[in-house]
Order: sequence, then C-alpha cells, then structure tokens
Amino acid sequence: MPEPKTDAQVQLELAKLDLEREKIKIQRSGQQIDLLKWMVFAGGAIISFAVVDYGNLLLAESRADAEHQRALLQAYLSATESPTPDVWRRKLHLILNSSPDARTASWAERELQYIDEFAALNSLYRETLRVASQLVNPNTLDEPDRVEARARYEQLYWADLPYAGESSEVEAAMVLFRMHLLEAERDGSDVEAWTQLNYQLINLSEALRDSTPNDPLSE
Repeated sequence: MPEPKTDAQVQLELAKLDLEREKIKIQRSGQQIDLLKWMVFAGGAIISFAVVDYGNLLLAESRADAEHQRALLQAYLSATESPTPDVWRRKLHLILNSSPDARTASWAERELQYIDEFAALNSLYRETLRVASQLVNPNTLDEPDRVEARARYEQLYWADLPYAGESSEVEAAMVLFRMHLLEAERDGSDVEAWTQLNYQLINLSEALRDSTPNDPLSE
C-alpha cells in the first residue's frame, strides 16, 4: 500500500490544481479576447464594406445626375441654334421639370426671363434682317435659297413678329419693305424698283436696330 500523503503533499497538490485551474481560466480568457477581437474586426470590415458600397452608390447616382444634367443642357444649347424662341422655352421647361439640382433650376428660370425680356425678340429681329437681305438682289429671283427666304419673310410679316410684339417702327418698316418688294418682283427688270427696295432694307435695318430691347445681362 502506498504511504499516506502528508498534509504538505496534499497542500502542494491542491496548489497545483489551483494553478492549473487558473491557467485554464487565463487560456479561456485569452480565447474570449481573441474571439472578441475577431468579432470587432469582422464587424469593422462589414461596416467598411457597407460604407464603401454606399459611397459607390452615391457616386454612381451623382454621376448619373451629372450626365443627365449635361444631356439636358446640351439639348438646350442645340435648341438655341434654332431661330425659334419657343423651341428654347420648351427645352428650358423640360430642364425645370426634370432637374433635381436647385442651381440648374434657378439658372433655367433666369434663362426663361432673359428670353422673354430680350433674346426672343432680338433673335427674330436678327433673322428678319438676314431674310430681308436675301431678297434685294434681282439676280437671285429663281434661286432656291431666295424662294425659301421669301416664304420665311411672309411668316415673319404675318405671324412671328406681330406675335412677339414688334415695335410700331418695325411694323411700319416691314410694311414699306414688303410693298416695294412686291413692286420689284412684279417687274424683275425695273432697276429703280430694286434700288428703292435696297433703300427700304436700310430703313428696316435701322428700325430693327433702334427697336432691339436692352440686354438685361449687360445692365
């Protein structure tokens, strides 16, 4: 039979057991800390990915909005190549109704005001002078460009200029020019009639110049 353990030996073994238990506790504690670190790291990674994904989404939306704005503005710039202000207005109203950007909407409103106060009538006056200038040469009576300009003059005379609010001076000059134009066209070889028509072109030019409204952007 083994000899019975002394009290000192029992105490020593108990101390060893306590030490082992403390080691196990420390190991478990370390494992818990490692687990907690891993969970924090994983959570941080998930949050980082979410932030990056959200940022990419916002960037994509911002790029899409910017491209949409660019397309709208390009459409308006293309529309301004037309001498018809109503086309400009339609494009601007489209920008106002579809643009989420307050600055773009504010610009479109100012542009509409600019068109109403100056650009529309100024554009028609410039076109009128250009069209009338194509009608004073007797050598171009049968040319297609002249025939087209002649039809456009009638549109300006009967519809576009009265609708846009032409001045009384422009109205009178348009009437005189058309009267002499009809007389010159009646006899294409009448030099005096064509000379008088050129004088009326000068008169019309002065009336258009003096009646052009002030540009609000230059004030």
